[in-house]
Amino acid sequence: MVYADSSRPEMVEGFTRNTFTAMIEGVREQAIKLGMIKPEAFDEGIRDLYRTTEEDGVFCYTFFKATGIK
Repeated sequence: MVYADSSRPEMVEGFTRNTFTAMIEGVREQAIKLGMIKPEAFDEGIRDLYRTTEEDGVFCYTFFKATGIK
C-alpha cells in the first residue's frame, strides 16, 4: 500500500506526482485513440489526481499481485 498526504511531502512529490500521475498521463493519447475514454473524462481524472497532492489531499493506493491459471 502507498499512502501520501501533506505530512509526507516526499511521497506526494515522488510517488503521487512523479510516478503514479505521470504514468497515467503517459497513456492519455493511446487510451483516447483506442476509444477507452473520452478526452474530457481523462483530463478530469488527471485533475482529480493532482487534487490529492494539495495541502488537504490524500492519495492511497494498494498494489495487488495475481497469478492466472488456465
